[in-house]
Amino acid sequence: MKLDLHTHLWEATNYASPNVDIVERILNKVKERGLDGIGITEHSDVHYAHLFIEIVKKHFPDETLTLIPGQEVNSGWLHIVELHLPDHYLFRFLAHPEYRWENVDGIQGIEIENGMHVGQIDRKKVQAFAEERDLLLMHDSDAHYVNDIGCFHNEIEMEELYRRAKKLSQKF
Repeated sequence: MKLDLHTHLWEATNYASPNVDIVERILNKVKERGLDGIGITEHSDVHYAHLFIEIVKKHFPDETLTLIPGQEVNSGWLHIVELHLPDHYLFRFLAHPEYRWENVDGIQGIEIENGMHVGQIDRKKVQAFAEERDLLLMHDSDAHYVNDIGCFHNEIEMEELYRRAKKLSQKF
């Protein structure tokens, strides 16, 4: 599957609440890019993703794109993307690791490519860190504009995300 798992749709639409027109525009962009789905990962807010997905279910019931709610959580220099997979699985990855991040724990992936931070990520350092910890290398747009959705994407099966994700004992 082709998945862009780090997008900021609220920002990409000038902080507009999701509505049918906005959702349709984004779904069309995702399809235009040849993606199978996206992670909807606003900064410290998973609510937007759920509103977006509700509109898709209500107004586009035949939509087959994979839409994963999540959020980007900022903690000082660290920015962790959390993907809330069905059945209480949580997949976490380090976003745009261009600063200090050597002691980060509890992640299953790390971005080696990020559309908003091109040229700022030390690819050799990230590669070595990922190999040392058996982390999935992520390629994401970090889209803050609709046209940037899918400029980078992962080619991965959902089973791989689940295999690496942490099963939580309760709902998010």
